[in-house]
Amino acid sequence: MNQVLALVRLLRLPNLVIVFLTQLAPYWFALRPAILQAHGIPVLTIRTFGLIAAATVLTTLAGYVLNDYYDRKIDAINKPDRWVWGRFVPASMALTFYSVLVIVVHGLAFLIERELRPANHWPLWVFPAVSFLLFLYAWQLKCTAVIGNLLVSVLCGIVPIILLLPEDRQIWLTSFIQPDNMHRAVALVWLYAIFAFITNLLREQIKDLEDFQGDMACGCVTLAVLKGPRFAKKPAGFTGLAVSLLIVFLLYFWQQTEAPDWQIIAGVFLLLLPALFATAAVFRAKVKKDFSRASILVKVIMFAGVFLLLRSWPDDPMEIVATVRGFVGR
Repeated sequence: MNQVLALVRLLRLPNLVIVFLTQLAPYWFALRPAILQAHGIPVLTIRTFGLIAAATVLTTLAGYVLNDYYDRKIDAINKPDRWVWGRFVPASMALTFYSVLVIVVHGLAFLIERELRPANHWPLWVFPAVSFLLFLYAWQLKCTAVIGNLLVSVLCGIVPIILLLPEDRQIWLTSFIQPDNMHRAVALVWLYAIFAFITNLLREQIKDLEDFQGDMACGCVTLAVLKGPRFAKKPAGFTGLAVSLLIVFLLYFWQQTEAPDWQIIAGVFLLLLPALFATAAVFRAKVKKDFSRASILVKVIMFAGVFLLLRSWPDDPMEIVATVRGFVGR
């Protein structure tokens, strides 16, 4: 049973779902409706969006697999119950699995290129570049102070921005017809990117504190190892304050723009309070479990933010069901 649970945890399904939703929500419920309202014709269909989402999710999964491969000695100390490669499965299988995932992603990139035929050929360089940076992160940069955290957080921020690339011409054309509407939609996509970047940065900083013992034992030079946990708490705490301030700004903006009461209330309980509690937990943390609780709170913020950042939902809730069913049917 432990072996099965460890293999399931290896896939990090909740994280992959968040990655998928970070593309689905802003595109299908903000950017695409704005293009249609301006009488534009969106480039992406359910099929082509699904290809991009699949490539993004599989690229993320490949990064996780490679990261776990290089971290197998560290995980044996930090997460003995979740340690898989070299325990339940031969470590060499991780590289095979990673290679298969990268080949599939590159195949999807060529398929996206053939379907969309963009002038700048973005699928042929975006996905390989992200794959290479994730490899670099897992191989070398994860065990560095600050640089690794920033890199992986930037890559998380890129996830929603990818959807702007195929629609760049339609965004430009429709901006002449309904400029305010299109600017709001594009700004929302960038808000998702900023939110993904800063929340993931906070989570990475907390993880470094949580994994301090294993990182130190295996020679990783994270900020917590280099300067000590007491020092590393400070930038993590300040990032937590930045997340809290961003959420306060959002709540104020929603109030000023007459957002529904339920959205503001949900924002307080699912975004602001978890951010404040996570920040306080980081500053007051004394043992590993304290950092684990803070990390869980950040995950709550990341998941809730996917839905709450949207300023408008379809009038008919069945539109959401139909969209999701369309992906499942594909």
